[in-house]
Amino acid sequence: MKPEIAQKPTAVVLGLGQNGLATVRALARKGIPVIGIDRDLKQYTARTRYCKRLHCPDFKTGTDWIERLVELGQALPCKGVLFPSGDFSLQKLSDHRKRLDPYFHFTFPVKKVVDLCLDKRAFYRFAALHGFPIPQSFFPESDGDWRAITDSVRYPCVVKPYQPSLGWRRIFPEHKLFEVGSADALLKLSRRIRQLHSDLVVQERIPGKDDSLFFSLTYLDSNSKPLGMFTGRKLRQQPPQSGTSSMAESLWQPWIADTSTALLQAMGYTGYGSVEFKWDPRDRAFKIIEVSARTWFPHGVSAACGVNLEYIAYCDKTGLPIPPANGFRQKVKWIHEERDLRSSIAYLKAGKLTLPQWISSYRGARTYAISCRDDPGPVLYLMLHLITVPWRRVIRSLAC
Repeated sequence: MKPEIAQKPTAVVLGLGQNGLATVRALARKGIPVIGIDRDLKQYTARTRYCKRLHCPDFKTGTDWIERLVELGQALPCKGVLFPSGDFSLQKLSDHRKRLDPYFHFTFPVKKVVDLCLDKRAFYRFAALHGFPIPQSFFPESDGDWRAITDSVRYPCVVKPYQPSLGWRRIFPEHKLFEVGSADALLKLSRRIRQLHSDLVVQERIPGKDDSLFFSLTYLDSNSKPLGMFTGRKLRQQPPQSGTSSMAESLWQPWIADTSTALLQAMGYTGYGSVEFKWDPRDRAFKIIEVSARTWFPHGVSAACGVNLEYIAYCDKTGLPIPPANGFRQKVKWIHEERDLRSSIAYLKAGKLTLPQWISSYRGARTYAISCRDDPGPVLYLMLHLITVPWRRVIRSLAC
């Protein structure tokens, strides 16, 4: 390592799951010193050689880690740069922004904009007020509200929290939302989940496969000017139809880029962000699904295609020259090895994917979420995980 690298401001990545791993690699490959913080340093995505890893037991469950972050900031030779990789860390960093400001630069927007992104009810109302296309949405609170919307909502519809709580994530780790097809089913579901999470949105289910979901990734400077823009689309999700990306691809879509910029600027947005859209064949129009104020699940594909938004953010915050765009590689597939295997098996079992189609889906230029030659640790531990987990289940079943 060159001596001058240690003098560069340190990037601090909050969370070493897949999102965090992609951020660590995007920065470290540019010679940036990186510290990664997580409560689980044994997870395979945390086994990267590209960062110094710090264990924080209460990360994602408390606020003591904020003080540890302050202590870290005080020990750094100059202001660090924070990169949250999940909504929980984003929310906590935003809430404690004043406490952290003397020690860190922030790659996410100010608190009122972060809150707008995290609160789906507030965001959908904002988007509708400003004329941006969104799915039909309702925000019931009382029993009467739930009964009243049963005759108005388009079926099938989905029910999801404004912002999933830790309780929701523990009980429904694979479910961002639930789908129902009738008024009776909607009322039954509401009685089941309202005790766990009262802040819920009911939304029409836009028809279409996973590949009708498109997204943008961007970074806006302090004047809300985009310094980099990437667009792409999902190809498969895990769980299918309602989860996060397991396979995506780069695909330049000018309308997606322009609408994302217009929406974010209307919000007064600065920093790293993403906007998700779905094509509605009934109206022949894209509709906005959500805005995220932190790195988004398949964001590793952008750096692989010449748009390293994490490095652009770092340079903007630290006063370094903004790197020029290195072109845009079209049709590069991003694949999360473990999640896409599970998604593919589910589609194969359901008869929605044939074996030849599955094999064909891996053709063309590819980049992987976990595997790479210059950082083999994560994939080696993933392979160990895939080998040992079935045996652990067998042992547990025998013990019972």
